[in-house]
Amino acid sequence: MKITYNWLKEFITGLERYSPQEIAYKLTMSGTEIKKLEYAGERYKNIIIAQIESFVKHPNADKLSLCKVNTGSQVLSIVCGANNFKEKDKVALALENAKIGDFTIKKSKIRGEFSEGMMCSEKELGLSQESEGILILNGNYALGGNFAEQAGLDDWVFEIEVTPNRPDCLSVTGIAREICAITGLEFKYYRYSFENEINIDKGFSIEIRDFKLCPRYSSKIFKNILNNKTPSWIKNRLLLSDVRSVDLIVDLTNYVMIETGQPLHAFDADLLASNKIIIRPAFPNEFIISIDGTKRALDEGTIVIADEKGPVAIAGIMGGKNTEINEKTKNVFLESANFFGPSIMKSSKKIGLRSEASNRFEKKIDPLLTLTAIKRFEELLSDITGQEFDKAIYDSYLDINRERNIDLRLKKVKQVLGIDIEDKKISNILAGLGIRNYIDSDKISALIPSFRFEDLEREIDLVEEIARIYGFENIPTQQLDFKSGYGKYSFNQKKLIEVRQALENAGLNEVINYSFIGLKEFKFFKLDEEKDYKDYTKILNPLNEDFEILRTSLIQSLVKNLKDNISRKIQDLRIFEISKIFLKDQSSKNKLPLEKTKLAILFSGKANLKSWNSSERVYDFYDLKGLLEYLFLKFRLKEKLQIKTNEYKFFHPAISGDIYLEKEKLGILGKIHPELIDMLDIKQDVYFMEMDLDIFIDKTNIEKKFTQIPQFPSNSIDLAIVIGEEVENKEVEEEIYKNCGNMLVSLRLFDLYKGKQFEEGKKSLAYSLEFRAPDRTLKDLEIDIISKRIINSLSKRFDAKLRQ
Repeated sequence: MKITYNWLKEFITGLERYSPQEIAYKLTMSGTEIKKLEYAGERYKNIIIAQIESFVKHPNADKLSLCKVNTGSQVLSIVCGANNFKEKDKVALALENAKIGDFTIKKSKIRGEFSEGMMCSEKELGLSQESEGILILNGNYALGGNFAEQAGLDDWVFEIEVTPNRPDCLSVTGIAREICAITGLEFKYYRYSFENEINIDKGFSIEIRDFKLCPRYSSKIFKNILNNKTPSWIKNRLLLSDVRSVDLIVDLTNYVMIETGQPLHAFDADLLASNKIIIRPAFPNEFIISIDGTKRALDEGTIVIADEKGPVAIAGIMGGKNTEINEKTKNVFLESANFFGPSIMKSSKKIGLRSEASNRFEKKIDPLLTLTAIKRFEELLSDITGQEFDKAIYDSYLDINRERNIDLRLKKVKQVLGIDIEDKKISNILAGLGIRNYIDSDKISALIPSFRFEDLEREIDLVEEIARIYGFENIPTQQLDFKSGYGKYSFNQKKLIEVRQALENAGLNEVINYSFIGLKEFKFFKLDEEKDYKDYTKILNPLNEDFEILRTSLIQSLVKNLKDNISRKIQDLRIFEISKIFLKDQSSKNKLPLEKTKLAILFSGKANLKSWNSSERVYDFYDLKGLLEYLFLKFRLKEKLQIKTNEYKFFHPAISGDIYLEKEKLGILGKIHPELIDMLDIKQDVYFMEMDLDIFIDKTNIEKKFTQIPQFPSNSIDLAIVIGEEVENKEVEEEIYKNCGNMLVSLRLFDLYKGKQFEEGKKSLAYSLEFRAPDRTLKDLEIDIISKRIINSLSKRFDAKLRQ
């Protein structure tokens, strides 16, 4: 939000005692952050008020004029391309070195004639988006005076970051109240009377069908409005607040919204179909053509403003085209309403429209503002047009008590802040914030006003208010009376760090993604068809359709990372993510999802690039499996790793499986299904694995054992067998270990072969076995006995034969 220093002056007596820089500092220190403070007059440096004394046609160009322009101290020659001026007109003249946008004015010759500056248009000055000809200044402008000072643009602009819990600060008056509370200056607020004005006219009615969705709807009809232009001082304030000037009525609604914090909307009263306004949820299949000309389908939960024919506005978001203010408008129906914040937020996201009005409604503004905003609008309109309007104000609301009593114990303030603040000082701080109070012995009884009803609920909230207005910088720092110790990583934290380091050492890059995904992505990877992944948790108020649910797997996030990299010409990827997944827990009493820490790894592209001593190679399943084995070996779990085939809808049916740690399922790995990859327009194979880190880390909690360096040499043999294709390597290795006792110190598969020399359904596996005894050198006879025992055992269990 942007507001100006001079605007604040209207509501603060004696603000000039403090510079804009001091105010910015005090607001920031009290919790209202000033993101930027800018002097608006800097934009208009070297631009002055001048007067056209005479002009003639340019001798060398039909569409140019040669003007003599008086600056008050000299007469300059100016070449101008506009034709909307006459002698004695006052203009904004940019002198040499003035900046107009990115262009710096210089003295120059134009078609042979000397020009010593430029007469500016509204567009060139940034006062409007379009303009015809140069700006002609009407009014009491001093010749030679600084344009910014004369036009009311000699001002400081505060860009303010307002926290969501402070909707009262989304206005000039709200910030003015804060400044007065901090500085002790007098706050000047509106003093309007509504006596004999509310609902005195029965010729127009308001019907609110759900007071939860619309707690209050106030309105007024302004008849026979004279066609006046928006005064320049209002235009300029809107300009400095980043609001575009449209016409008098629309400009006043925007002006009052910024000043009071209450959004207004103006309808052409003659275009309403009836003398009745209805506030209701949209009907099924209902639509509206909004002011921007877009036909918008309305969700059934969307609040609409309707006459007896249909919707005329989307409540709190945008008006309808059919009742829009236009150049022929004479009678205006002014809406000043209060809508249910969560409903406005949901509708604005659904429709894809967010405005200054919806931003305020989302934060639950004070319903008592509606009448004040109408009176302020009427006051400004009367001052500009010189007209008086009918008294009648139409007001419908749910009578809810929005005042709250909180008892603040004085000892609580000292206990929390650690300092003694005088009782009277505390009372004055609260009063400055608009909180009526009185001191009652050892406590202060405080009455919370309506505009802070959503924010101040407990005693501790008042303590916080006292601290920030008193000044955090005024609270002395003290040495805490305790012995500090160094924090330590837990066992799990240490292991997570080790896992990350191991993967980084293996050449992988870590990625970080949001835990939210879209339901469309979820179904694309067919996770809804897999029992281990289908139970997702839905977000109640998602930011958009890409953040609808919590992840049950990391697969879609890593594939998206791959696609994003490929689109940036990075095809070769080795990435991992360590993050939480969330599964719906039906047994949870508080309905919170079950959280699990997962490690996901993705390989795609080239494993090796072509070079003088090696050929190019792309990643395959065994790269992924090899990394998994490396990780298990790193944490001394290699012997407990098992991979079993299993099918998943998102994996290639022939290249997918489960990861087991002993008998416990740890995760999955495989090649992502070619159909899915093709639909994503990815032209390379993608390999993915995911495992439960909570289980993995728990199993790494094993004691380190050291053995003596062997004193005796080892013996190695190679063993090649012919066995059925359906038998897995892991099963064969288990059988070999079973028959070797503790003499087998190393077992490695070094060859897999399938060929015509074997009968159908058979394959050859070749192993290298290393034996060693702790107390002697093994003899060849002992090795032969063990070899025969292995072959006999494999023959019995798998019908395996020694390869000849």
